Amino acid sequence: MKILLDSGEEAEARTFDGAFLTLLSPRAFAPGAPIRFTTTTEGDPRTFEGRAIGSKRVDDSRFEVRMRFVNLRRDDRELLAQHLGN
Repeated sequence: MKILLDSGEEAEARTFDGAFLTLLSPRAFAPGAPIRFTTTTEGDPRTFEGRAIGSKRVDDSRFEVRMRFVNLRRDDRELLAQHLGN
């Protein structure tokens, strides 16, 4: 799932287990750093906010970032689970 970070950079949400989201990002985030992003699904833009758990480099230009959500509405949780759930 393609996402747009609040910094204007594009990233890709990879997995969601109901509590944590893993994404591929062009930049790393320090533990506890805020992460805000927008995604457009089913025609509607949705904004999400969370905190980084940690980042690790996966190649020369991307990082795998794990995050937890600050507040996540039920319909947004279900949307993420539908598109990214394991």
